[in-house]
Amino acid sequence: MKYRIEAKVTISTWTMIEADSPEEAIKEAEKRDEKMSIVSNNGDLEDYTWMIDEIDGEPFDLYAED
Repeated sequence: MKYRIEAKVTISTWTMIEADSPEEAIKEAEKRDEKMSIVSNNGDLEDYTWMIDEIDGEPFDLYAED
């Protein structure tokens, strides 16, 4: 029998914010509507959305579906 094993993965992501301080930049980043986008996805720019360069996460909370 084959089982599909699913898991959650955390990844690193980044965005560009113009601000006067790191604290102000963090507050602005928290307001971004889209939480992630793949760099090559629909021409999105780092000035407007969260970007992913590479998937670098580790799977956890695995479960099986049959």
